[in-house]
Amino acid sequence: MRFSGERGMTLVALAAVAVVAGLGAATARGGAGVQTFPRAQTLYTEGTQSGAIGGFNPYGANYATGTVGLAYETLFRYDPLKNTYIPWLATRGDWTGAKVFKISVRPGVKWNDGTAFDSSQVKWNIDLGRFAAVPWHGLWTTMRSVTVKSNVVTIAFKGTPPYQVLQNQLWNMPMVEPKQWQSHATASQIGTFAPVSPVGTGPYVLDRAGTDPNTQVAWSKNPHGWWASKAGLLPDPKPLYIVDRVVGTAGDPASLLVNGQEDLNNSYLPGVARLISSNRGLVSYYSGAPYMLSSSTTWLVPNLTRGPLADVAFRKALAYGIDENQIVHDDYNGVVTTASPTGLLPVWAKWIDSKAVKQYGITYDAHKAVQTLQSAGYKQGSDGYFRKKDGTPLSLKLAVPAGYTDWQQAAQTISVAAKSVGIKIVPTTVDYATWAQQRNTGAFDLVLDNTPQVSDTPYTYFNYLYGLPVKKAQLQGNFGRYSNAKAWALTQQLNHTTKNNTSAIKKITSDLEKITMQQLPAIPLWYNGLWAQASTGTWSSWPTAASDRHYVPTMWRGYLQMTGIDMLSHLAPAAAGA
Repeated sequence: MRFSGERGMTLVALAAVAVVAGLGAATARGGAGVQTFPRAQTLYTEGTQSGAIGGFNPYGANYATGTVGLAYETLFRYDPLKNTYIPWLATRGDWTGAKVFKISVRPGVKWNDGTAFDSSQVKWNIDLGRFAAVPWHGLWTTMRSVTVKSNVVTIAFKGTPPYQVLQNQLWNMPMVEPKQWQSHATASQIGTFAPVSPVGTGPYVLDRAGTDPNTQVAWSKNPHGWWASKAGLLPDPKPLYIVDRVVGTAGDPASLLVNGQEDLNNSYLPGVARLISSNRGLVSYYSGAPYMLSSSTTWLVPNLTRGPLADVAFRKALAYGIDENQIVHDDYNGVVTTASPTGLLPVWAKWIDSKAVKQYGITYDAHKAVQTLQSAGYKQGSDGYFRKKDGTPLSLKLAVPAGYTDWQQAAQTISVAAKSVGIKIVPTTVDYATWAQQRNTGAFDLVLDNTPQVSDTPYTYFNYLYGLPVKKAQLQGNFGRYSNAKAWALTQQLNHTTKNNTSAIKKITSDLEKITMQQLPAIPLWYNGLWAQASTGTWSSWPTAASDRHYVPTMWRGYLQMTGIDMLSHLAPAAAGA
């Protein structure tokens, strides 16, 4: 089993926030006295919260599932299946000049305390970017001014605007209530403030009596009603309560689903394809392989500061020596698909240069792996393994986090395949915190990683691969510590290109794809699944490709504003749904 609820693009590594004291005496006892809810009115989910809940601060670590999406909302939303933006707390956003962007704030929106949401509060939230801990800090530093007139917020930029980052942050920037946050909006508190009950504009409010930081977070319907359903933008969600469980605290998730004790699980569950195909009351987005949508690319990341991994010829041999199809079919039983040699996700298919892929793309070829190593001057020892060029033994450790059972199995497959071409790879499993620390600080040989998730722009992937400068701790990408001034310049050029300039984007992404395939700063292997399996026992009308409900069926962080909220709004009681 494995969860995958983090979105590396929007999260920062901060100390976890202790919130036990803010949840009440009953919940602080590790579950004793926690409120229970009527089964027919409650949606039970699991697969996002990996450990003890870190609170309700969207700038803190391990914040509770639903904090952004159920409580706090964003100015826009994004539909990755249609590649369209959805006006939300804002009715529109317009470039009225080369350096001027105007946001029209929607009238009639209310916070869950009954007070009005307005344009001055949008400005206040945008200006939180002055703090380095806030994800749009880099964007904020490019702004000359943020001003308000009536319901319009105007952003003026100093130079050529970072168009790609701005459009991405417009649907990722949570709006928090200034009244609740203003005394805590300081550099030292922005990531550590622990609101007892977040004041947001979303359809749900925190149910403190049903929340325990070690086991679950509970949400109940906004008592004032949801502005979006009142405005006719989405149906009012039918579940009166949503309970998201900490992964693994309630028992075996497959059994919980089959027995109707859980409604949606967003973890990787081995063997789930068999349960779905055997008509056990479970559904997935697709009725057959691969069953799941794709959420990210799983990369094999080499540490380019270590030995032969700095040699592009060695990296190419490594890429030739890994059989992605074997991983897909043997390890995942077909619930994932192999990745494009560019690493770009299916949602960005229109940007993939097929001619470049044909010319430079690397797929499994054991003969070429050996040939590439020999041509580069590597020699095999009597044990069959290639040695470093100085003749010393070569052994690489491949680190994966404990609990990621699919990655652990894939690491074994990679090791066996590498052995067949003379490369010694030793899989190692460490706890998640250690794995992340080693990955971030460069204390590794090889790691599997899928930090960047689905987004509205391929810029997020190229920034992940080529972001500079390399720091002592890399928190959001370029974990292999690759330095390529040309690739970074192209990535910045992409950032400063407007979304409607498709010809320029295609040229830039093509150039970046060629560098990716020729230099291999990271090796794309397979598309990680957007794990989602749902029970039809209590709730029906789940998103499926065969229906008109084409939404992302997940509670993962960052996905509720990517039509995850549409999933919740269109659910129906099992007796009434289709």
